[in-house]
Amino acid sequence: MLTEKKGYSPSDRICNLRKHALDNPSEHQFGWQRSFYYVEGWMANEGQAFSTRAGKAMAHTILNMPLRISNIDLMAGEHGNPGEIINFNRSFGPETAKRIAESDLTSEQKTLLTDWMSTDPFKHLGLPAVEQSNPEIRLAESHGVLTIWGVLLNHSIRDYEKVIRLGFSGIRDEIAAELEALDITDPDAAQRLANLNGWLSICEASMELGKRHAELARKMAAETDSAERKHELLEIAETCDRVPAYPARTFREAIQSLWFAHMITVWEDSVNANGLGRIDQFLWPYLQRELESGMMKPEEAKEILATLWIKLYQPYDVQQMMIGGLHPDGSDAINPLSYLVLDVTEGLEFVRCLSARLHANTPREFASRCVDLIAKGGGIPFFFNDEALVPALVSKGIPIEEARGYAAIGCIEITIPGKALPHAVSNWINVAKCLELALNDGKDLLDDVQVGPRTGSLDSFKSMEDVLAAFNTQFEYFVKLVVYGSNAFELNHKQTMRMPYLSILTSDCISRGRDVTEGGARYNYHSSAAMGIPNAADSLAALKIAVFDNQLLSPADMLDALRSNFAGNEELQKTLQYKLPKYGNDEDVPDMYAADLTRLYCETLGKYKTPADGKYFAHLFTFVLMLSFGAMTGASPDGRMSGAPLAYSVSPGQGRDKEGLTAVINSLAKLPHYLAAASSSAILEADPKLLEGSGREVFTDLLMTAINQGIGQLQFNVVSVDTLKAAKADPDSYRNLCVRVSGFSQQFCLLDSQMQDHIISRTKHAK
Repeated sequence: MLTEKKGYSPSDRICNLRKHALDNPSEHQFGWQRSFYYVEGWMANEGQAFSTRAGKAMAHTILNMPLRISNIDLMAGEHGNPGEIINFNRSFGPETAKRIAESDLTSEQKTLLTDWMSTDPFKHLGLPAVEQSNPEIRLAESHGVLTIWGVLLNHSIRDYEKVIRLGFSGIRDEIAAELEALDITDPDAAQRLANLNGWLSICEASMELGKRHAELARKMAAETDSAERKHELLEIAETCDRVPAYPARTFREAIQSLWFAHMITVWEDSVNANGLGRIDQFLWPYLQRELESGMMKPEEAKEILATLWIKLYQPYDVQQMMIGGLHPDGSDAINPLSYLVLDVTEGLEFVRCLSARLHANTPREFASRCVDLIAKGGGIPFFFNDEALVPALVSKGIPIEEARGYAAIGCIEITIPGKALPHAVSNWINVAKCLELALNDGKDLLDDVQVGPRTGSLDSFKSMEDVLAAFNTQFEYFVKLVVYGSNAFELNHKQTMRMPYLSILTSDCISRGRDVTEGGARYNYHSSAAMGIPNAADSLAALKIAVFDNQLLSPADMLDALRSNFAGNEELQKTLQYKLPKYGNDEDVPDMYAADLTRLYCETLGKYKTPADGKYFAHLFTFVLMLSFGAMTGASPDGRMSGAPLAYSVSPGQGRDKEGLTAVINSLAKLPHYLAAASSSAILEADPKLLEGSGREVFTDLLMTAINQGIGQLQFNVVSVDTLKAAKADPDSYRNLCVRVSGFSQQFCLLDSQMQDHIISRTKHAK
């Protein structure tokens, strides 16, 4: 089977494709073409049912988007990265008109699009069915306690395996069968009919996508003087004749079908956070047959994978793919393609959003190979723990066989590929701000505005029990607000939006005849994200130790210091920040509070329901909001100054983990990750010297220990402070330096100064 040596050295062709993708990203973009064709299709179907009209507008887009095959391509098509998805705009105004006027559309297209948009064709988006917000929510958002996104767009993993296995002809037949069997006396018949008709149009248009590219490939073949290139183009044409209209038969056809299916995803709702799923699982059967028959060599397979990687390239990339994990029966799922994916990712040396699932019985060879890539820097791959996430998903009612099929979407958000509408990062709650309000009678320390309920002030509290009672009241109050807000978003999306292509590739939508916005997905849930848990834990530890146990200062003195941002109390601030136990150092008190806060968060959210009778899953995740929300959070008892960044997710506060990686792992292991069904998240930093020589194997031991201890998710940066500081001072000399940022990796030079400083300030462990 696969006995090829480790590693991958890209061919000259792949090197040229890679260079072109990195140096000329604008040449791979289609600008406003997607928006133009969608609106053209929308206007052409005026008067049709909402769902049918949305489906036909999407079908018109698929039929008209530009075709692209470069002179050295081995794969057809580009999604064009359409940044403007105009049909999700609530209104048309001067700014949109200006962008259209400055776009790359033809003069005729600009005029048509401007005229169409002036009729306000998507005004229904601005007519919410329910009140999405209320004064309490708006007040809390403006003071950095919470934010509500109600995310429906982008965050998905669609059933690409179904496209590869059946082709759009097979999916079309499935929809046609539902139409044939439709009972018009069914109370939902009219809505089902509208959806099914729109979806049928999309399947028929998608069947033409390959054929259109096949025609282009043959035209190019007829025009080339190179016999070798002619052969390649005719091979591309033959592949496109087959897919995505019909089932893939070969590895090359499967990859091309996957790419076409992903192109359409991007045309529906943009490139951001639409993942590919467990690529080594659904592609392996195709490659396995060809390797065993001798029809394909491993190096040829790597070349095809590398082509796909380059097609996916984005400077900011959260089109995640995942390898490893478990089969539905609980056996290890790693296969030779898992290793090929690692080889190609390493060989191309650019950011490719890749994660690996590990479990107690993961072969050490696989974990060690992942660490080889980690040692090169860039934070790829990042790791998810089946030992925590599978039980967490099962506890939410997902059958264990399907829970074992989970995958991460963009950064760390968890879904069941092709079966769920996860509403990833639907809302955030700033736990550190909740504690701030609990200590100040519900008032913001920064401006004394009453934001939360009145629960008393620290200067009146006699014990930690009083502190925790006030905190619990504040926290429950804001949880109810985010639940209301996320549920309101879902109700409004049901009335104002349709996602026909996502629905086609999400289980049970076709059989139910319901769009995902109408509750058609097999699993519907919202994911709520917590930030500031490490800061709140350190603050509670400081209150317990410094104020109530050892009485180093009175509750009133602590409150005065917080209100003044430690002005005149600089020595106290240093004592609180540097001399008291901190989470991340295997210290019992702050670690206990971190675990208690995590449990409270997960269990409190778990009490509530969504409109589609779904549940709330907990994220322990900040994304990049630890900076902006930190700026709105006052001084805290852990010595953190007003406005300073919060900790990233459940990582220790930057610079506070002093006792080495083992201590950090031990602190993380005390959290109940098994309750966080939407995933926890931690970024740990290591000096490159730590992974030199025998350190590589020790690091692998540490990683597997963390898995066995139940830590839900881990990301690693392997880079020195000196390198980061040099890169900030001289970005041109470090153009290829990539770092793990906040659930994603990116070139360090592309980050703003504040984020660069945040990453520099994280502890770089050398032991």
